[in-house]
This record gives sequence, structure tokens and C-alpha cells, in this order.
Amino acid sequence: MRLSDVKGERTFEVVADIIEPVYRIAQDEAAVEMLSPKPCPEGEDPKKFMARRLVAGVPALLRSHKGDLVAIMAAIEGEDAEEYAASLDLAKLVASLAELVSDPALMGFLASAAGGTGETPAE
Repeated sequence: MRLSDVKGERTFEVVADIIEPVYRIAQDEAAVEMLSPKPCPEGEDPKKFMARRLVAGVPALLRSHKGDLVAIMAAIEGEDAEEYAASLDLAKLVASLAELVSDPALMGFLASAAGGTGETPAE
């Protein structure tokens, strides 16, 4: 599930739950750089470009913001963070990360917390 899929009054709860972890990630310049939209260089396959960027940045993000990522993913899924973390496996982690980094609502929220406009430029 993505932040952009959360609807109704549940939106208040999810935003309240993710404000702090999003803010902590937004204060990490390396994380923001990796998650910020970048234009794909001419002639490069967009999927390969994105994969290269993720391979370069995700390991550090996972190591330095594990708790923040679990809190965000659990809140969006409507689960308790401890239960969510206990149920994680490779497939669930990869799918959840893919949803997070491709979610315009979450990336806009992150950009806003990092001091950006909250808008994500078109790629």
C-alpha cells in the first residue's frame, strides 16, 4: 500500500504516525539525495538508471533508518510497527520499499519535510 492509497479519516492517523520518521529521514542529506527525483540521462534506460540509484543508496538508508522505515511502512499498512517488523521477509521488504520510493505522495511529504516545495518534478 502507498500513502497515496490511504483515504478518509485514516489519513489523519497515518500522517500523525509518519511525521517524525519522515522528518528524521528528511534531515539525512544522503537519504534525501537518493530519494530526490533526478532526470534520467539521455540514452540511458530509465529502469536501469533508477535501479543504479537505488543500489547506491538503499543499503545506507536501510542501515541508518531501519526503525523509521518500519514505522512508515507499518503506519501505511495499518499495522503495529513491532508486528510489521516481525512479519518482514525479503519479498515484503522489497515490495514495500518499491512502493515507498515510487509513491508521489510520500516523496512530496519527504521533500516538504526536507525543506523543499513538496512538489516532485516530472521525470
